[in-house]
Amino acid sequence: MINFGMFLKDSLSLDDNKKEALRNYKYAGEDQSFLAPFMYKLWGLFFVFVPKRISPNLVTVFGLIIVLLAFTLIHINLPDNDGFNCLIYGIALFIYQTADALDGMQGKRVHMYENATTEIFDHGVDSIVTSLSCIATITRLTHIDKHLSPIYSVLVLLTSFIGFHAPTYEHVVTRKMKFRPGPCNPTEALVTMQLLYLIAAIYPLIWTSEKSKLLLMIIIVPVLSLSAILSFLSSLKQIHIHHKGILSMTIKTVFRGYSPLFFIIICTFLYLPHISIFYKEHSLMCLLALAIPWNYSIYRTIIVEITNDKNFDTLGVLIGQSPILLPIFVAYFIPSLLIITLIISIILSGTLYIYTVHFTLKEVCHALSMKHFWTVKTDV
Repeated sequence: MINFGMFLKDSLSLDDNKKEALRNYKYAGEDQSFLAPFMYKLWGLFFVFVPKRISPNLVTVFGLIIVLLAFTLIHINLPDNDGFNCLIYGIALFIYQTADALDGMQGKRVHMYENATTEIFDHGVDSIVTSLSCIATITRLTHIDKHLSPIYSVLVLLTSFIGFHAPTYEHVVTRKMKFRPGPCNPTEALVTMQLLYLIAAIYPLIWTSEKSKLLLMIIIVPVLSLSAILSFLSSLKQIHIHHKGILSMTIKTVFRGYSPLFFIIICTFLYLPHISIFYKEHSLMCLLALAIPWNYSIYRTIIVEITNDKNFDTLGVLIGQSPILLPIFVAYFIPSLLIITLIISIILSGTLYIYTVHFTLKEVCHALSMKHFWTVKTDV
């Protein structure tokens, strides 16, 4: 009988080569955002509020906490005030995006910009906020329009997943993070979302008009979906170029690294449209059950990237995502148990995710001779 705990530890443990890669980690990135040069001037105004000797990871965590609090508040307050909820979440996203910019500035100030822990927190938190923001937007829409088809939830959710996952794994292969221009660029996407929440806060009934719904269904969703697909295809092209045009190597690399993304896409199309009636009452839990396994795959991908691991543990990642299969199976064969299995799936996925983060962070900090991830590691 396989000891799952030992299997997980073995797959997450860092050998000497990975620890050496952590110590030599260098970040290389390119942001082709149109808005970023202007927004950084605004975000930089808040840098005076960042204490001089705190870890940039704490700045990142602060932004995450603000979004988590806002996400919780708007779902507790869901039936009451749409305008207030949109205002709260829009402000939270602005604070998070500001913190996301300031952590890089702080990293340079305390010589931790190329510390491997900052990549874990910066990109790992980005994936969490991406999921939460998509879920918050979808639950806003389903609250306003109970007849909204789950297919739009599928498209909005997968757009964010694909647009985020593609450059993340491209980074693993090519050793360079490239954020391309367009609606899926992190800066453009977040600024646009903040503006939409602000408009919805001022005009909370905006999504009840047929013209607004038409704008969402016919223009916004297709544009975002197309942008995500183009981002994915661009990443495939860069991976193919990296392998000097050798198709067999490209296919092998793509299958290895993108299988967790394909798994979530398949699960989403098997799952959400099939439970449309149940989804109308429990959209938040249904979406969380899909988002946590996706975040797990992103986190594992980040660990592969910073350790320069040449052998992506596809099977280990898929096993970590497997709790989502439980409610899918039950939805088809024992629908009366769906709510129970959905809760169990979320708990199992969350536990695996938290354990993985805790275990790998200890390994990374030990390799870098850091007592904790929140301490300042001076590399000079």
